[in-house]
Amino acid sequence: MTHRNYKSMLTGKLLLLIAVALLASGIVFAALQKITNDLIEGYLNSDEYYEKESTRYTQKFSDYVSANHLSTSDRQAFEQWAREENHILLTISKDQILQFNSTYSRSDESAYGKEKVSQYHQTHSRPVQFSDGQAQVRIDGFYSSRYFALAFTLELFGATLIFLIIVLLGIRGSLNYLKTIHQEIHILEGGELDYEMTIKGNDELARIAQSIEGLRKAFLDKLKAIEELQKESRSLVTEISHDMRTPLTSLIMYLEFAKKERSEARTDDKVGYVDNAYHKALQLKRMSDNLFAYFLLDKETEAELESVTVKEVIYDLISDQIAVLHQENFRVHISGELPETYIYVNMEELGRVFDNLMSNLLKYADPAEEINIVFTSNQETFEIRIHNTIKKADAKTESNRLGERIIGRMMNRMQAQFKSTQENNEYLTLLRFWNTKI
Repeated sequence: MTHRNYKSMLTGKLLLLIAVALLASGIVFAALQKITNDLIEGYLNSDEYYEKESTRYTQKFSDYVSANHLSTSDRQAFEQWAREENHILLTISKDQILQFNSTYSRSDESAYGKEKVSQYHQTHSRPVQFSDGQAQVRIDGFYSSRYFALAFTLELFGATLIFLIIVLLGIRGSLNYLKTIHQEIHILEGGELDYEMTIKGNDELARIAQSIEGLRKAFLDKLKAIEELQKESRSLVTEISHDMRTPLTSLIMYLEFAKKERSEARTDDKVGYVDNAYHKALQLKRMSDNLFAYFLLDKETEAELESVTVKEVIYDLISDQIAVLHQENFRVHISGELPETYIYVNMEELGRVFDNLMSNLLKYADPAEEINIVFTSNQETFEIRIHNTIKKADAKTESNRLGERIIGRMMNRMQAQFKSTQENNEYLTLLRFWNTKI
C-alpha cells in the first residue's frame, strides 16, 4: 500500500461511515414518512373528521361574529379571521347571494351581493346569525396539513438522530484509540520507557502510535548503548589502574635502589636498575598511549570510507608487516589468495589496525612457532585469519586487552568485524570485511 493510501485511510473510513449513516437515515426517514402519511390520511382525511372540523370552525366563526357584532358586509373582518386561522376557505351567502369568499381577489369583489351561490354551497353550508340577519356559512379547510408539517419535522428529527448515532458509534473506536494513545504518551512522559505503545489497525492513528513506539525503542537503545559505554569505561579504568600499578611499583622500586646504592653499588647493578626502570616507563607510556587512542576513537567523527581493491591494498599492508616479522626472525606461512573484490575502508585506520596486530604479534607471539595467515572469501565477505602461538613467558597477557579493543572499534567504524579467541597458548585473530561494488 502506498504512502498516499495510508494518509487517506482515516478520511476514507470517515467518508464511508457518513455514506452508511446517510443511507440508514434516509431509509428511516422514508419509513417514518410512509407510516405517518398512512396514519394521517387514514384518519384526518376521512369524511367524519372533515365534517367534525368544519362544524368546529363554523362554531368558532359564529362566536367571532357574535363577539364583534359583525354584519354580512364586514368583509375585512372576515378576511382577517380567515387569514389568522390559516388553511381555511370561508364562503358567506345570504338569500342564496354571495356575500364573501376568502379566495376572491380585490378585482372579484364586484360579485359580492350579485353572484348566486352554487348548489354545493347551499347543501354544505351552515346557518350563522349576523347583526343584519341570518346567513349561510360554508368553511372548507386543509385540516390535515398542519399535521403533515408536524410529522415532517418529527421524521427529519428521527432521521437526523439516527445519522448522529451511527456516526458517533462509528468514530467511537477511533476516539477511544486516540484517548489510549494520549494516556500512553503520558505514561512515557512519566519515565516508564519500558511501556509498549498499543498499535491497532493500519490507519493514521496506528502509524502515529507506531512512530512513537519506534522512537521509544530507539531512545531505549540509545540509553542502553550509553549505559554499556559507561560500564565499559568504568571497567577499563579499573583494569588500567590495576595494570599500571604493577609497572609503576617496579619503576619506583628500581629508582629507589639506584638512589640508595648510587655510591656503593657496582656500575653493572646501576645499569641494570636504570634499564629496568626505562622498560617499565616505556610500558607505562604504551598503556597511556593506548588508553588515549581508545577514548579518542570514541570522540572522533564517523570514519570517511572509500572503496578499494582487496588485492592491492591488503597485499601492500601484509607485505610490510611480514617484512618486519622476518626481520625479527619470525616464520610466516600464507595460504589462500587475495580476491579481485572491493571493500569499504578508511586507509588511515586500516593501517592502524595492521600496526596494532603487528605490535601484538611482536610482543606476544612465540618466534619458535610459525605464524599462519589465511585468506578466505566468498560473494559476500573477505576474511583474514591470523593464527599464532603465545610465548610461554607472556602466556598471561594484559588483562584489559586495550589493543584489541582499539582494533575492534576501528573495524566497527569501517563497518567491518573483528574477533579474537584464545585456547591454551593458541591465539586466533579474525578480520572480516563485506564486499561491495565499485
